[in-house]
Amino acid sequence: PPQVAIATERFGDLGRTIASFLKFFKSNKIVWKYVPLLTIISLFGSIIGANILIRTDPKILHNIIGVTLLVMLPLIFLKRDLGIRHNQMSRNKIIAGSVIYFLVQIFAAAFFGGAGTLISYTLMFFFGLTIIEATATKIIPWFFLSTSSLIIFALKGIVDYKIGAVLLVGMSIGGYLGAHIALKKGDVWVKRLFFFFVIISAAKLLFF
Repeated sequence: PPQVAIATERFGDLGRTIASFLKFFKSNKIVWKYVPLLTIISLFGSIIGANILIRTDPKILHNIIGVTLLVMLPLIFLKRDLGIRHNQMSRNKIIAGSVIYFLVQIFAAAFFGGAGTLISYTLMFFFGLTIIEATATKIIPWFFLSTSSLIIFALKGIVDYKIGAVLLVGMSIGGYLGAHIALKKGDVWVKRLFFFFVIISAAKLLFF
């Protein structure tokens, strides 16, 4: 069932976040000044989103996220330095970005699919981070989101721990290798890959 699938995936995702954090921690790509704010927002968003998952059909917001991904896709071309160069943002833009980030975190806790892409968009566009900085910086807030929502799912008894254990191992390996490749290839290469996976994610959410 969709709720069990999402809850079980959240268990496996703990491995990915820990493994990728260990790799990014040594790279100085984590923008630490944003981590406390993003973590607090993630915690509140996860509590709301996890409770939404228990009561809602995920297909409803899957369509919303899929359309949003496609609408935001032109930003990659219209802002050629988006995700490539670190930019200083105004206080108002960061405040607006924090509100958007909160809403995205609710989506992330409740439905997961496509949410990671929206988080990267938000951190690049509103916080001025490069795509690798966005990927590295969102790991700690995402860990707290995964953990807090997982606790709620576990209390509701919708986590399949046997499958979750397999996912934990696989996602740990994938998270570490993904972080390694991203750091080795650089922002331009990752941005091109990001564009490719945005299209795949949107198509999956809308049509499959």
